[in-house]
Amino acid sequence: MDRLVSPRGRGSTSAVPAPTPAGQVYLDIARRRLHCLNDRARQLLHDGVPFTPADLERCRLLNLAGEPIKAADLPLIVAWRETRAVDATFVFKRETHDQQYVCWSAAPLLDDKGQVAAVVGSVLCRPPEPDWQVLAGLAHDLRTPLQTLKILLSYLEQQPPSDPRLLALLEHVRSSTDRSLLIGRELVEWCRSPLQGGRPYEPVWFPLEPLLRQLATEQSMAARQKGLTLIPRLDAARSWEVHADAVRLGRILANLLANAVRYTHAGQVELTASWQREGSVMWLVLSVIDSCVGMTPEEQECIFQPFERGKAGKESDISGSGVGLAVVDRLVEEMGLSIEVFSQYGRGSAFHLRVPASMLRRPAPDTADQETLDGLT
Repeated sequence: MDRLVSPRGRGSTSAVPAPTPAGQVYLDIARRRLHCLNDRARQLLHDGVPFTPADLERCRLLNLAGEPIKAADLPLIVAWRETRAVDATFVFKRETHDQQYVCWSAAPLLDDKGQVAAVVGSVLCRPPEPDWQVLAGLAHDLRTPLQTLKILLSYLEQQPPSDPRLLALLEHVRSSTDRSLLIGRELVEWCRSPLQGGRPYEPVWFPLEPLLRQLATEQSMAARQKGLTLIPRLDAARSWEVHADAVRLGRILANLLANAVRYTHAGQVELTASWQREGSVMWLVLSVIDSCVGMTPEEQECIFQPFERGKAGKESDISGSGVGLAVVDRLVEEMGLSIEVFSQYGRGSAFHLRVPASMLRRPAPDTADQETLDGLT
């Protein structure tokens, strides 16, 4: 695997993706001619976003109530006819049935006689905002059956079956249910306060290896059903505690493991822990390594963008929204971690989550068993 996507997250050397630029246009009133002042404006026009009355004949633009707008409602026309600045938002529906918000700002430029000589405009396309209240309700309702399942599990655990394999399965279901309830809680709080980013980042000290084994167990059944082997190699994490938000760390690794199992058709998936030194800095590296089809260099450049799926996902019947890695990217940044991706098309992929030594410790009280990171070198 010889391709590397630069580390992402706080402390990494990769650049933060720049926001999508606005398209800039200039309407020459005397010549009745529209000029695109940058590449973004030309791209939006090419994509069919209506700028002028002639464009409306080819593509519909709707107001926020879902009604088609007329040529007189276009911001460039309003700014010209009414000699005033205009801000407006419309809905643009594509032939593929997805939709975007088109946000306009337009202002007239006057000549020395006070007449409109031109109109300048700025246009930006963005996805529509979700209905956070509806999503919060759905997230809350999702927690209800999970809570019921937890109660039923408690009842079953009071009457344990004789088969030890069933006892182990009950324990796996219980731990998965508990983690799902925590994720549901986080989802509810996110939907209630999206601008504040939902539940605050809440780091606590907790044993790392049990969480890693739980995550591997959750995906082991899906792996077996596909004829895959899921191998945990976690000795390097044994007896270490990590100072982190357990729910967020679990979500990162669960997304990486689920993706690896989903897109691997033969072979194995590994969840490993290993130590890595860079100069005087030590890292615990948590890796998810698969034998799937891998990614091309072009795909690797955008895998952390929402709704982006690689060639393997687009050309197969594998279900997926392309959101998982975008979630990973956001959580990695929130937690101050970094992630590296190595992949080669046809040979598989490896995601390496790096946890700094400052977030790790050996637990007390057995001082005889204390081990510092200096002792590893």
